[in-house]
Amino acid sequence: MLFNSFEYLIFFPVVTLVYFLIPGKVRWVWLLVMSYFFYMNWNAEYALLMAACTVVTYGCALLIDRFTDKKPRKRVLIGGIVFNIGLLAYFKYTGMFLDIAQRLCSLFSIPLSVPRVSILLPVGISFYIFQALSYMIDVYKKRVKPERNLFKYALFVSFFPQLVAGPIERSSRLLKQVAVPHEFDWKRARDGLLIMLLGFFEKVVIADRAAIYVNAVYGNWVSSSGWQIALATVVFAIQDLCDFAGYSHIAIGSAKVLGINLMTNFRQPYFAHSVQNFWARWHISLSTWFRDYIYFPMGAGRGSAFKKSFNIITVFTISGLWHGAALKYVAWGALNGVLQAIEGLIPPPKPGKRRVPMIVSILWTNCLILVTMLIFRASSFMTAIRMLIRIPTHWAAPALATGFSTPQAVVLLITSLALFAIELIHEKQYTLTELTDAHCPALVRGALYLAVVMVIAIFGVWGPGYSAQAFIYFQF
Repeated sequence: MLFNSFEYLIFFPVVTLVYFLIPGKVRWVWLLVMSYFFYMNWNAEYALLMAACTVVTYGCALLIDRFTDKKPRKRVLIGGIVFNIGLLAYFKYTGMFLDIAQRLCSLFSIPLSVPRVSILLPVGISFYIFQALSYMIDVYKKRVKPERNLFKYALFVSFFPQLVAGPIERSSRLLKQVAVPHEFDWKRARDGLLIMLLGFFEKVVIADRAAIYVNAVYGNWVSSSGWQIALATVVFAIQDLCDFAGYSHIAIGSAKVLGINLMTNFRQPYFAHSVQNFWARWHISLSTWFRDYIYFPMGAGRGSAFKKSFNIITVFTISGLWHGAALKYVAWGALNGVLQAIEGLIPPPKPGKRRVPMIVSILWTNCLILVTMLIFRASSFMTAIRMLIRIPTHWAAPALATGFSTPQAVVLLITSLALFAIELIHEKQYTLTELTDAHCPALVRGALYLAVVMVIAIFGVWGPGYSAQAFIYFQF
């Protein structure tokens, strides 16, 4: 069930209404049932995988807590990690492993017939496995106590707003929240609905419209000019942000209406003044997961500058592999790690001074991020290299020679500027609700909210070539 579907517009109000009408002690049960129903809308068999991950990590956490000696505790932890990573590897990397085996055998002239396999990646498997692993590791590190109720823990793993594409929550934040009943609060519900509106605006109006142009250029880059490729990469950066942040905002808003607070997943990433700062703002839940559960255990920044750089590059290379079994993702992750390692080797400026103006730092950072975005979006790593070479060497065709109409371009430009204004307001530590509550009467606020709904309804389904797109991060 997609957030940007009519089914969800029916599902969510029904879930919310029933949640607040039934007795408080069974509300978490209702959320658990509806979370599994939500997930099984893609494929009922997927729920068995999620249940297996849930039962294994639940049981491992109880065993870890039961043992007092370090060795058995560590063995149980390793067993739980191997099971879940093995599950993820089977569905996500089997094709890559078979391809590597085929290439190695060909290299050494060893006859090997490798069967072609087509394994469908279960939606959200990377997200809920990471969330479950973090719980098990936190129990091992004695950061949290194990949850004794299997079904309450199952709700933590499967909570429907953030199940498919995050934010990847920690048990210390989410487990207690979903297990206790929440009473209806009008202001909280209003704020949650407004966050959802922002998410729908980002996804339906901007991201899905940007996808038309991006798909046209990247799908036929050989016939596209360097100008078109460069512009399509900028448009993809907007699409990627609006698509993923849009999902996160709908998830955060949905949970907030129910009285549950999810972590912020994006914080104005294109205002970043360095690549390191960008990754402190982009997909925060995944970045902090890799930081806490891989980078810190590796030694973080302790030791020599070389060791710190090696750790950063390794972690981001793993992050790239998490995104997919393809060289382009590994290269994308490694490049982000290398850029941060280089930044870490540059001595900081003297207190109170900057080497370059902030705006220059932001523009330079965005240029670097756009290069990584092109690698991420291209069909393959070699295609990305050819596209990068083509940008400065082919500047002939007009930017809109791909069938993307001028009206569509105008709508995309205006709505992107509107989003930039919203991001700028948030960067200044304000929220739209704070500003409207302080300066607009209730009637004006109501009219403004209605106008936003109308914009989403009209421009979200308008124009030639438009079609609702699945969220980009569903494929990961």
